[in-house]
Formats: sequence, C-alpha cells, structure tokens
Amino acid sequence: MNKKALWIIGAQLVIIVGLIWAIVLLGQDEYESAQGDNDDEVEGPVRVIEQNGLQLVQLNLATQQNSGIHVQPLKAYDYQGNIKVLGTVISIQTLVDYNSQYQQLKAQLAVAESLLPNHQLQYQRYKQLNADDKNVSDKAVQEAQALVINDQTQIKSTEAQLKALTDTIVAQWGQPLATLVTQHPPSGPLHDLLMQKKVLVQASFPLNFKAPEANSSILVSPIQSEIKPIRAEYISQSIQTDISNIGKTYFYIAPADYLRVGMRVNVVPAQSSSSMVRGVFVPNQAIVWHGGMAWVYTKAKPDMFLRKPVASEIELDNGWFDNTLRPGTEVVTQGAQLLLSEEFKFQIKNENDD
Repeated sequence: MNKKALWIIGAQLVIIVGLIWAIVLLGQDEYESAQGDNDDEVEGPVRVIEQNGLQLVQLNLATQQNSGIHVQPLKAYDYQGNIKVLGTVISIQTLVDYNSQYQQLKAQLAVAESLLPNHQLQYQRYKQLNADDKNVSDKAVQEAQALVINDQTQIKSTEAQLKALTDTIVAQWGQPLATLVTQHPPSGPLHDLLMQKKVLVQASFPLNFKAPEANSSILVSPIQSEIKPIRAEYISQSIQTDISNIGKTYFYIAPADYLRVGMRVNVVPAQSSSSMVRGVFVPNQAIVWHGGMAWVYTKAKPDMFLRKPVASEIELDNGWFDNTLRPGTEVVTQGAQLLLSEEFKFQIKNENDD
C-alpha cells in the first residue's frame, strides 16, 4: 500500500471520529434539556403550603379565574324545629375491664388490711416476750416485724394502684361513670350495663346546644329502622369525641332490646319538640365529601383556601345547616373539587418524598 492510500485512510478515520464526537456532544445537550423539561413537569407549580400545621391551597388570582373558582359568603340561618342529631352505641369493654381490675385490687387491699392487725398484735407479743428473758428468739421477732412491714407496704401499693386506676377511668369516661365503677352498686345503671340489659349511647349535639340537665332524656332510634323511638336517660358529659360529627358529646343509657354496639342512631331531645339554633346555610355546591365527612374550602386570603369540616346532621333544601362556621365566611361554591385534588396531590408527593 502506497503513502497516498494511507493518507486517505487516515483522513477518513479523523473525519469519522470527529463526526462521532459531534453526535455525542449534541445528544448530551438534548438529553440534559429533556431532563430539565421532565423535572419541571414532575415538580409542577407549588399550590399547597403548610402554616401552623394546616394545609392551605394557594392559587393566584389568574389561576382562579382560569380554573373557574368562585366564592360566596355564608348567610346566617336560624334552624327552627326538632333538633335531630346522630349518636352511636359504643362499647363499654374497657369500662368492664377497669371494673374487673378495680374489684381485684379492692380484694387485695381487704386481705392486707385484715392481716395487718393480727400481725401487729403478734409482733408486739413476740417483742414483749423477747424482752422478758428471751422467751422468744430474736429471729422470731424479726420475722413478725417483717410480716407487719409487708402488710403495710402491700396496703400502700394497692391504694396507689387504686388511685391511678381511678384517675385513668375518670380521664377516659368522666367522673360519673368512674364513680359507678369505684362504688360498684349492686343495682343501677352500671349493673344494667354489665348485665347487658342496657347499652351506652354517645350523642353529639351542636356546639351551642344547651347542656343536658340531670334526669333529662333523649329519644333514639336506629338509622333506617321503623321501630318506636327508645327513651335514653342522661348519664354525663362524654370525654370522648365523635370523629364523624362536630359538637359536644354526652352519654345516655338506653334499653338494649333493639340496640347493639356499633349502631348509628338518630337522636331527638325528648324534653323539647321545637328549639331554635343559630348557624349558617351551606349550599350543596360548596360541599365536598371525603372520608365520610362533609367539607368546605374557606377563603383564608385572596390567594389561599383552607378546608374545614361541616356539620352534616341537619339537611335542608339545597344545602346543610351548620353552626360551627360564622356568617359571612367566604366559601368556594365552584371549583372545590379541584382544590381537594390539589391538596391530595401535595399529600401524595410528600409521602413519596418520605
């Protein structure tokens, strides 16, 4: 092969290598550009922010107009009629367990208190005999003293456990039901509950509803049933809340003939057939449903919206009655579902980041 042919082959190799490098460099720029576009698509505009533990959906005015977001203020509404709310027949298993623990501790305390006087008397006798010419050994005196100390320690320990258990019952069930456990009457509401003759109903009333009076009652009936309403007697205020309803909760005791644990019941106060409750009218178009609850998006700022729960016990024509929101509160009446979607996109993104 002559020199001319070698020069030609070398030139061709140089050209081929140059073309390959050019393709690589151009491809890298396009790849980085495409990656940047993809990153922008994945991240998207930040439309949900967190403030003081709350999630607010943020949309600028232009986006609100393009998305068809409309708001209107809530109007005051006075509900006149039967106050009809919801309740739940709740399990008292933890109360039964506490009652069993309490009675066991009381039995232990009774045994220790009955043994202590005898052991104290025996200790004094042994101590006296030991002082009189060692008629009883020092070891016997020490053993008698140990029995007294053991009884005293047992009494103090059991009393402390009883107090701690009582505090726990009060914290979870309130003072009246705790008193029923600690006093353990042979008959009455607690006895009927333990014997499954009666059930415990937790009723949730509006926040501005007057607290029940002693010896008051309500009428309850299982949802979608045709049985005659059952009278339930007031027991106490409930420490627990009803997550599906907004309001103050109270305990009532009702016959167990048609009621079972877990049942949802309609509740109507027996003493007043007609009462007025002040609140607002929430139109249907403002409501979004999630987790079995009704929600609205309130306008916190011109470009921020906050989701709040709505009391859904009282349904009106074309809307709902609520006494937790204030008249004049601006709520989204068109586009609420879009805001809910944006909020959940943010939650899903956070879960993926975690």
